[in-house]
Amino acid sequence: MSDAGHYLRLVALFGLTLVALLAAFNLFVDPYGNFDVPRISGVNARALGFNRQPLLAKSLAISRVQPASIILGNSRPESAYDPAHPGFAARPTYNLAVGGAGLGQIRRYFLEALSTGHLRQVLLATDLSMFDASLQAAQRVPEVFLLTNDSGRIAGAGRRWERMAFTLLSGTASGDSWWSLRRQRDAVVEYSPSGLRDVTEDERKVEREGGHRSASLLTEATFFATNFRDITSPRFHRGYDKLLGEFRELVAVSVQRGVRLDVVINPIHARHTYVYAVAGLWPAYEQWKRDLAAAVAHAGGSVALWDFSGVSTCTSESMPAEGDAKTKMRWYRESGHFRPGLGTLVLDRVYGLGGADACPGLGRRLEEATLEATLAEQRASLRRWVATHPGDAAEVEALARRYGRAPSAAASDPAFLPSTMMQSPKRTSSEVIPGSGSPRRRALARMTRATSRSTRRVAHRRLRTSAFVERR
Repeated sequence: MSDAGHYLRLVALFGLTLVALLAAFNLFVDPYGNFDVPRISGVNARALGFNRQPLLAKSLAISRVQPASIILGNSRPESAYDPAHPGFAARPTYNLAVGGAGLGQIRRYFLEALSTGHLRQVLLATDLSMFDASLQAAQRVPEVFLLTNDSGRIAGAGRRWERMAFTLLSGTASGDSWWSLRRQRDAVVEYSPSGLRDVTEDERKVEREGGHRSASLLTEATFFATNFRDITSPRFHRGYDKLLGEFRELVAVSVQRGVRLDVVINPIHARHTYVYAVAGLWPAYEQWKRDLAAAVAHAGGSVALWDFSGVSTCTSESMPAEGDAKTKMRWYRESGHFRPGLGTLVLDRVYGLGGADACPGLGRRLEEATLEATLAEQRASLRRWVATHPGDAAEVEALARRYGRAPSAAASDPAFLPSTMMQSPKRTSSEVIPGSGSPRRRALARMTRATSRSTRRVAHRRLRTSAFVERR
């Protein structure tokens, strides 16, 4: 009996030793930059776990940084809006944007930051893709990542220990530690201590994809293949109403808690705006803006809604020819993602710090009293852009047809008349993506015909590694 007991004690001691070694390994490598450990070049100087588990890494940052100002959104603000901007009066500021984030995720991170008791200022950078109800299932945040429950209340002391155990002992964290350790000297994306995504590797990726136009074609093809594929179904409308309710909640809570909230519709390129129109989404796009404006007007208080998506000098920047990987655009990486320089102009405009002369026509407040006039002007501006950029417009229309997303008016009306395209009636689901079989297989088949041969190879790689979410 004593021998058996001795053996069991040895086994237990061995198991505890392994657990301690695993925890020590994850603590020292610290892939999420969460612990105050010595930093050694080539070992743990770079917190590369943000590339693998950005939701976990940024939730840990909320507890660590205790931010007074936050930036919320998807991959666009993640790299373009700098927390160091002087418009963020309450410090410290942290960029909580996460690539591919939907409004449900954003709401949870807002409530998590609010629970610290320090939050005073919020920039919510949004766009239509964040309200795509069909992607909700893929955008849930694992409960173990957050210290609050769905209502924003503290989940209890046990959750903190559960998250600590996950960070130090889980297979996910161990895999991220090993990945981070092996890639310390590699060229991979990095995040600053304030949560800002460095764009160096994203810029190199654009070059590898063949330049700005080729990268834009891939972004647009991904949207046609994955986003808003059935906006007429009852399920979609129920999901959209839920997301709109979460937006109203976020606005109302900000007012109740005395948090300054600035909602910004991102400055996507005119090409990407035209993607919405060609896909038959323009009526929904305008209604979405009306819904946001109504929610902000109803809440009152210190909430402002800004729209930077209209055609302006910057958002209509000319794009190099396909295959030209050397010419650099000033304001955009590709049609869906703008550079930090344009992000700075947006923040200057929102916070009244000048900079309007650098980009005439960039951004305006959306208010119910002037909303319809603004929408009419945006339609007219886009129509003028189509008339002066027939090559870009034809390229987008051709891509849409290959994905079965173009309304019949698009082919017959390249001048882009609002009466036939931007005010079209609701379409049936079969008109959005016709055909049957695997959506992934159909997307790959269409992608093979979408662009030039070099762009096709990159497109195949992207669709193989994507989970049908908008391009990071």
